[in-house]
Amino acid sequence: MKQQSVSSRRQRARSANGQRDEIAHLRAELMAAYARIAELDAQLAASIQQTRLVNERLNTILTVSAALLITHEIDTVMQVVVREAVHLFPDTSGALLFLVDQGGMRLRLAASSSGQTGVPVLRPGQGLAGRAFLSPRAMLIAGPALEDALSELSETQSAQERSALTYWPPSSALLAPLRIEDTRLGALVVYGNQNPHLIHPRDIPFAQALADLTAVAIAEHRQRTRAASLQRDLDQTQSLHAEAQARLNAAQAQLLQSAKLAAVGELAASVAHEINNPLYAARNSLYLVEQDMPPDAPQRHFLTIAQNELGRIARIITRMRDFYRPARDELELTEINDLLAETIELVQTHLRHGHVTVTASFCPNLPPLVAHPDQLRQVFLNLMLNACDAMPNGGQLHISTELSCRNERDERWVVIAVRDTGVGINPEHMPHLFEPFYTTKPQGTGLGLAISAHIVTQHGGHIQVESTPGVGSTFTVLLPVDRGVEEA
Repeated sequence: MKQQSVSSRRQRARSANGQRDEIAHLRAELMAAYARIAELDAQLAASIQQTRLVNERLNTILTVSAALLITHEIDTVMQVVVREAVHLFPDTSGALLFLVDQGGMRLRLAASSSGQTGVPVLRPGQGLAGRAFLSPRAMLIAGPALEDALSELSETQSAQERSALTYWPPSSALLAPLRIEDTRLGALVVYGNQNPHLIHPRDIPFAQALADLTAVAIAEHRQRTRAASLQRDLDQTQSLHAEAQARLNAAQAQLLQSAKLAAVGELAASVAHEINNPLYAARNSLYLVEQDMPPDAPQRHFLTIAQNELGRIARIITRMRDFYRPARDELELTEINDLLAETIELVQTHLRHGHVTVTASFCPNLPPLVAHPDQLRQVFLNLMLNACDAMPNGGQLHISTELSCRNERDERWVVIAVRDTGVGINPEHMPHLFEPFYTTKPQGTGLGLAISAHIVTQHGGHIQVESTPGVGSTFTVLLPVDRGVEEA
């Protein structure tokens, strides 16, 4: 009985010890679970913090993107970028944005978180901005590499850069190039303060994203500026073209009108000449009748009426002849070189559209001529337009002037040559070039050369023509220096 009691106590003791061990084990597992929970809680808190930071950075990127959409003022956009860069990366000393000049040799401070611009000016590869400019992607720089980059700055540049930041020297920096494909535009530099751990490598992609957005904004701004400049140039070119075309149309209309008036005038002069002879005979006959008539003859009244009417006819004939004769009050001293230059400018657009290249060689010491400049302008305009028509596939038009003595009396002549590389003139047409209404053009009037020759003749000169089919033609206008316009 006693043995059973001892055995029972031993069993109960072993059972109690086992329970204590199990409780200790469970307590250890529970403590491990608490530790794991605490670890997971810390990881969750860190993850939440990281997510918050990522969200903040994404919100900053979205803010910058919205700014790019709202404004097209590139200075405003760049200022938003550097301001948001400071918010994007906490506890930074500041942010600077550099743009490269057109030659790609100098970096200029375009925006800073402090509002300072214009300085410093760096070379690609010099300092932090220079290294960021040449870097293919964003990077974090600290320690000796940062010290080396800062040491590359001169004292002046270092002071200027320091004045744009809130703390110097920086402990670290994010460098991000501004580039579109292979085109480098500038650099973004974000400076950390003295805590070397505040700028983290995980911030590098955000810095590059911010730089990429900025590069897109700058590229779009430059494209808009270029497009606006091209549009202004196009508008100006179109305006000049329209003005030149209007002047050319007006000159051609004037030339055609002059041709019509000249044709009518030539006809009037011819009619006047034909009428003048019988009119002279009739007036002379009336005079003879008047001499034989008694002073008190009643027929004298009718004779007087007839004489007055014949006189009126004579005055009408005189006016008809004057219609074809250049007016004296239009004469003026005329610089032929200036007149030719004005005419070339007038037809420049027409020649360009016809793929005709015009060159000129003017004698610098031509004396002025007493002439009708408008009439001579019509002559030169007609010759240049004819030359252009003779070159349907384009060619060369050369205008030249010279001063020449052409006879034994040493008379001085101004010689104007209009030379083209056109189709030339068939020999069968040469004798008829200056005949009124003779033309080889489907839409021609046949009056241009006739009127031109008449105007030159009225100025005491003449026109010569040399032409080789398939090679070109040269029309030479010779005008005397010491003679004015002749009467018709």
